[in-house]
Amino acid sequence: MKATLADAIQQIDGQPIQVCHVGTDAAERLAGFISDQLGPVCLVVADENTLAAGGERLLRALDAANRKIVHKTYGAETLDATEELGDEVAVAARDVDCIVALGSGTLCDLAKHAGTKLGKPSILYATAASMNGYTSGITALKVRGLKRTTPCDPAVAVFADPEVVATAPQRMAAAGLADFLSKCSSASDWRAAHYLRDEYYSPKAMVFYEGTVERVLEAAPGVGRAEPEALAVVLEALLLSGLSMLAAGSSSPASGGEHLISHYLDMKSALYGTPHDLHGAQVGVGTLHCLGLWEKILALDPASLDADALVAVQPDDDEIRAWIEEDWSPAVAAEVLAQWELKALPPDALRGEIARFAAGFDALQVSVRKDYLPPALVASAIRAAGGPVTPRELNAPVEEFHKGVQRARFIRNRFTVLDLAAELSVG
Repeated sequence: MKATLADAIQQIDGQPIQVCHVGTDAAERLAGFISDQLGPVCLVVADENTLAAGGERLLRALDAANRKIVHKTYGAETLDATEELGDEVAVAARDVDCIVALGSGTLCDLAKHAGTKLGKPSILYATAASMNGYTSGITALKVRGLKRTTPCDPAVAVFADPEVVATAPQRMAAAGLADFLSKCSSASDWRAAHYLRDEYYSPKAMVFYEGTVERVLEAAPGVGRAEPEALAVVLEALLLSGLSMLAAGSSSPASGGEHLISHYLDMKSALYGTPHDLHGAQVGVGTLHCLGLWEKILALDPASLDADALVAVQPDDDEIRAWIEEDWSPAVAAEVLAQWELKALPPDALRGEIARFAAGFDALQVSVRKDYLPPALVASAIRAAGGPVTPRELNAPVEEFHKGVQRARFIRNRFTVLDLAAELSVG
């Protein structure tokens, strides 16, 4: 059974998002929604690139709907999503009825941040199939130089025209496909965290993915050719992924160890100016690594595990502290260490977790395999879409990626396959 956007919206308590629409009439549908549901004055947040891609039709549709438009337009250079820019958008939106973002990740996050700050609705007009944040209830902005994910009011409506999206740089669509397919790793992490650490798990949120993974895998070659029909499949999948996070009340359905690796690279870039790549591109390569870890974990013989020996080879507190201090500035190191201490287990508890893993291995394997896909299959899809599949293909230092594989698990209090693999000495 294929999940649909309309059905998914109806299943979310409170229905914060009223409409998700993917189609060539997206601009007109957006203007009609604002005309029917919101006030006469809207702020359009864009940059020169997104205006060139989809701005003319959107502005024409808003004008035909008798909406008064206030503009906040940035230049063509790459825009860094910061809290200061979000506050800047909020200042521009003080006297309007709603905020319309014409763009992808950065511009949409700025609009959602401003809308949340002012208590005003935001509407998103997607110009790239690059990420799953359009329907999420979080923003990713740099705060005092460090990227943070912060809860926000979701957009009240999201619209996307596949023909507009097809004009975006092709690598963005490949990144979006990879971001969606990370679900095959992140959802496995979530199931493991539920089983091993009794963390909250929502089967309802996973229903949103039914039939969608298969359709995205089939669409991958068309994404590589920038075919609007294939991009429509990826757009719907990304919107469903964001809705699954709303239904779950957290990002767990779509963010696991692979996202921690990407966040590690982003944090290094924010602090030290090292290069980084598109979010989805980094996540895709991280997904392949994490699926490889799952492949090894699922092939273990649980009877061969020696909990005492595994605990004995774990790094001690002083080693971990040294790694964290080596990676981060003093202020950030303190924050990272605090996150790690919330998740770290003392030796006796770790023995218990390893024993629980061994005792319930068969049941855990069945559960994890509901989401898991072989890394070779996922790599083939990402490659067909035109995305990177190895660390060397990323616009980020290879050595930093390899450090992230080992140390990204320290930066957030979320149990993932990076933790489980370290506990079981799988690598």
